[in-house]
This record gives sequence, C-alpha cells and structure tokens, in this order.
Amino acid sequence: MGDRVRVRWGVITWFLLVSAASLAASSLASGRLAPGSEVVLGDDLEIALIVHPHEGDAWTRLAKRVTGDASSWKSLADRSHLTGSLKTSDQVRVPFSMLKPDLQRQVVQALFPSDRVTPEGWIHHVAGGDGDSEGEPLWKIAEWFTGDGANYSSIREANSMKRLSTRRGDTLLIPRSILGAAFAAAEVEKSVSRPLRKISENAVAVVASHTHEEDNAVFPEAVETFSTALEYHKEGDRPYAVYKLRKGEALYSSVIIRFTGRLFPKDVTDAVEEVVKFNGFGDVFRIPAGYSVKIPMEMLAAEYRPWDDPQRVERERSKRESARLAKRVEARNLKGVYIVLDPGHGGRDVGTEHGGVWESSYVYDVVCRLRKVLEENSAAKVFITTRSKGGSYEIQDRDVLKNVTDHTVLTTPAYDLEDPVVGVNLRWYLANSILKRARKRGVRPEKVVFISLHADSLHPSVRGTMAYIPGERYIHGTFSRTGAIYLARSEVRDDPVVSQSHEDALRASGASTELAESIIGSIKDADLKVHPFNPIRDNVVRDGSEWVPAVIRYNRIPARLLLEICNLGNSEDRRLIQTRTYRQSLAQAIYRGLVDFYDGREEGGSGGVVSGR
Repeated sequence: MGDRVRVRWGVITWFLLVSAASLAASSLASGRLAPGSEVVLGDDLEIALIVHPHEGDAWTRLAKRVTGDASSWKSLADRSHLTGSLKTSDQVRVPFSMLKPDLQRQVVQALFPSDRVTPEGWIHHVAGGDGDSEGEPLWKIAEWFTGDGANYSSIREANSMKRLSTRRGDTLLIPRSILGAAFAAAEVEKSVSRPLRKISENAVAVVASHTHEEDNAVFPEAVETFSTALEYHKEGDRPYAVYKLRKGEALYSSVIIRFTGRLFPKDVTDAVEEVVKFNGFGDVFRIPAGYSVKIPMEMLAAEYRPWDDPQRVERERSKRESARLAKRVEARNLKGVYIVLDPGHGGRDVGTEHGGVWESSYVYDVVCRLRKVLEENSAAKVFITTRSKGGSYEIQDRDVLKNVTDHTVLTTPAYDLEDPVVGVNLRWYLANSILKRARKRGVRPEKVVFISLHADSLHPSVRGTMAYIPGERYIHGTFSRTGAIYLARSEVRDDPVVSQSHEDALRASGASTELAESIIGSIKDADLKVHPFNPIRDNVVRDGSEWVPAVIRYNRIPARLLLEICNLGNSEDRRLIQTRTYRQSLAQAIYRGLVDFYDGREEGGSGGVVSGR
C-alpha cells in the first residue's frame, strides 16, 4: 500500500463489512498521514493512530508533530510502553483524543469514508451493526466528533431520534454548534464533502508524495472552532473559570445554577455571595453584558471543569463504563414490561407546599393518569407503590385538587404513611420485591423500570421537569433496615439486605440514564417545560452535600429514576400543575418516553395522542 495509511481492526466484527483498502484510500482524499501509519479500532471502540518515528526523531518532535504539544511526549511513551531513544521500528500509539485536529479528521475519514460536512454540521453514516445489532453507540459518536460523550443527547435531539441506539445505514447529523475543532472548520466543507470517486489518481499521487515534517496536512487546520462557554485560569492560589455574561442573563441563573449545580434557594444565594466576593462586584444587578465573571474552580460541577481535572476525568470514565455496561431490550407495545410507579410522599407527609399546593396530591394525580394511559394503550403490567384508601386510583376531573392524607404503602401488610423515612424505605423494599417476583416468572431485569414522581421546591428562577438517576459512586455497597416496623413486612423479611457491586452500580447508572433521556426527550417533544441546564443529574446537591435519594439509591431495578415534574417554587410551574390539561400532557409524555425507551414501537404504530382523561 506504499505511503497510504493502513487500517487495522480490533475484534469488532461489525466493522469488518468495510474494506480496509477503500478506507486507506479515503484517508488520502481528506489529508495525508505519515508513511506506514495505522488506524486501530479496539474492541472497546477506542480509536488510536499507530505511527513510526522518522530517522533521528526526538520524542518531543514526534509529539509536536502528531499532537501539537511537545510536552505530551511522556504520555505517549507511557501508553506505548517505550523507554529510551526512538527507533524507526518503534510503534507509538496515539489516542484519538490527543491527535491534532487535522489528524483526527483524517482518521475519521479513514474509518467512515462516506461521512461529509455541510453548513448544518457533520453527516455521519453508521457503518456498524448487521441490521439487527446496534451500530456505533451514540456516546462514542459524540465522543469522536465533539470531544464529549455527554453530547449524545444533543445529537439525539438534533435527529429527532426515538431509539436510543443506532443501526447500520442510519444517517446522523452532528450539529455544527457542538462539533470539535477537527470537524467544525469552514475549510472542511469544500474538501471533505467531495465524493471520493472525483479524486483523480494524480491527486492521490501528489498527496502521497508529501511524506513527513509538520506540514503533513493537505488541507489547512480549522480556523472556525466551537469554543466552550468557559475559559480556565489555573494560575494563582485559587484557580477559576471565566464566563462572559450575555445580554439579558442574570448571575444567579446563567452562572450559578448553570455551572455549579446548585438549585435550592439557600444554596444559590450562598453561591452568589461567594462569587460576588471573589469578583469584587459593587452592584450585582448592574453587571453589564460581556462582563467576564470569575467562578472559583472548586465551585464548578464536575462536567464544567477542565478536561484534565480529576473529577471531570473520573466522571467521563464512569459515564463511558456505564454506557458500555447498560443492557437494552426491545418490547413492542411494552409487552412483558413491568412498570413500577411511585407517587412521592403522601399521607401525613405532603412533601413541599406552596400557596396551598401540595406536592403529594398533584404527583399522585399524574401517577393515576399515567396508570390509566398505560393500561389503555400498552401491554405493560403496572404497579403503584402507594394508594389512597378513599379514592383508590380514581382521577379527579378538576384543575385544583382536593388534598388527601390517607395514602398507604402497599407492602404486606400495608403501611399507613405516618413516618416519611419509613415510608421511603418501604417503597424501595417493595420495588425490590416486585423485581424479584418478576425474575422468578422469567422476566428479564431490563424489562422492569421504576419511576418515582415528585415536584421540587427550588430557586424561583428554575422551571420545568428534571430527572435524578443513581450515580454509580453513590450506590454500590451494602445496606439494610432493621426494627419491628420493617421486619413486620414480608418484603423486608424476604430480602432484608441490599448489596450492589461496582459493576451493578455502573450498569444501573447507564440504564437509568437512557431511561431518563428518553422520558425527558419525550417531555421536550410535547413542548412541556424542561429545566434548561442539565435536566438529568446523578446526584442532588444541597447544603454542601451530594447524595442520591434513598428510593433510587437502594433500589435494585436497573432502570430507575426520580422525576421532578415541576418546581412548585416557580409561580408559572405552580399555575400549570394546577390544570388537569397539563397533568394529562405530562402523563402522556412519560408514557411516550417509556415506549421510546423500548424502541419506540406501539401496537398498530399510531404514534398519535393516546387516550386518557
């Protein structure tokens, strides 16, 4: 193959459908790699470029040539298990994430020769899978093209995807706004989008004749790149990030709530005071547009920290592992699926209360509506953890609801909701018991889901639905409850101790993320309000602590979430939840999200508005 790049495949059978020779030729169409270089795709879907040193190469020179940063040589040496001076026979392994943008682009073109760029963004043609099995995971696609696997939700939204997996032959748009530097440049549009068949043999020969040195790209590097909202400054005793306020943005909502993860009123107020002090602001209400607000690095949520920050690195690693371990099944019309619905609070515990609006009453009504929608439109088996002794699951056909305090947890025997802590613990024991019975009947754990519905009490600027999932670092380990009030219930006696391994926790985090993405996406599709900044979170941040609610922390059902359907601390959310139309719309959107989670297929394929009161 001469100077052409070679492509070496790992044990990924679904990639064998692509000709290595054609991939090698395509890399010449979009740029040139060094002679003898190999693109390696491992069985973990990690891409790397194997390069051979030039005669007399120094580590720093090679590192500068392939990564753009001479100081990265030590990392390359460690990854390649090489010591001492370089030899031309050495093979230096360069991870995709470390490659210069032009080399990243060339490598991707080698793997996916049909890909192209348009003014709207990068068009990726899924090459993996055999029609029945999954193609390239959305997480990996986002990681390759944007630099952050968490952007998979933006890709899914841009393509109106109902399924959470890809299939061979799918065509995806990665929006220009989230593309990494390798793919966002305007110059790429003319070159990469040219069909390979239009490139002459002479052109290929000219490309191949440029063999080394640092000008190894045929096309100029990106000049128009997507930059993050934050700039980082690591010097000094207290490193910080900078965010430039835009017109109409407020410090508390656009900076504190967005970047620190704080949502509760006192936490937001305390954080605002800290940032005001750090910046030396005079009047916080007169900060002009374009002002560079400094945020102490330790206040940032992990996902907004620099790429090399240990918390950010660990978070990304955990999300990759969770996505890899999550198991998916399909269920047409939710056939064979067990859905456990948990109305938050109840009985004497009304939850949060604003202006006479009780959380317990309104989330119970949404659960009743969702139960009715599921039973009338799907083949799912529905379980509810609590019940009102007076009205059962009857839907109140009115906007403003009557408040009731007679809810019981449906353990054996039932528990009248007197103590909220006991009530919460009995709910997850009950959920675990339902899962155990389902498995005895041959139901796969992946066909059981758990949703606990709540209404939050947050800073009044926050609006919309949010979902909490069990972050893996919070849930592995062993836990149990003792005492007469617990041991009186058969669900506790049958399985008193919860034990979850690290792998169990990772798998639950991945499955729960996908469930949350599907439901939050469906709520967005219904034009219902969703929290604008990170509506899916793997922990609660409050009073300086991070934790996961017990009802999903000790729950063994793999796909589980706590859904905050609105913020009762916000007047508009509070007004909407007091309308039966909005509550019904929420129930229908959650139903639609569940159908989408199991591959978006309903009996008859109507896809229209489902019935419900």
